[in-house]
Amino acid sequence: MTILERVNVNVITAFGTLSVANAANADVKEVEDFLLAFWKFRTADASSFLLYTVAPILVPYLIFAYFIKEKTATQVEKLEKGGWIAFMEERELDVKKLKLPQLNAFVKAAELGVLDDAMVKEFVRQLKVSEQWKKSTIAIDDTRAEEAKKRARTEAILAAKLARDKEASK
Repeated sequence: MTILERVNVNVITAFGTLSVANAANADVKEVEDFLLAFWKFRTADASSFLLYTVAPILVPYLIFAYFIKEKTATQVEKLEKGGWIAFMEERELDVKKLKLPQLNAFVKAAELGVLDDAMVKEFVRQLKVSEQWKKSTIAIDDTRAEEAKKRARTEAILAAKLARDKEASK
């Protein structure tokens, strides 16, 4: 590192330190006021909210969604030209359910000439194992626990009713 480069690094470091010094010494109230003003600026009206909050998220999402759709169609077309879609469907692999990274892998394998029966069957086997694993885990919307509670309450009510009937008959 030359002397000039060292001087440049030191100058950049000094300016960086000076620029963040005010933020480091800021009072909590000043920071709160700044964040509140920033929030009001971004959400002052519907157009501000759409322009400064929704658009920066939505626009890139729509752009990437479009490109992913186009790339997926291109990859499926490549597989179709090689006759691989029929090959995969014979082995119970629905190409329409594959995501772009999986399609990319299959297209690359086809281009390299390593896509074969064993590769597709192994992929299908892994999909089935993954599906079984998902089914075996308890889902959040699993109603078995709630049904067990209801059954326990019902049994408790019946037991209490039997006990009352038994006492009444004495």
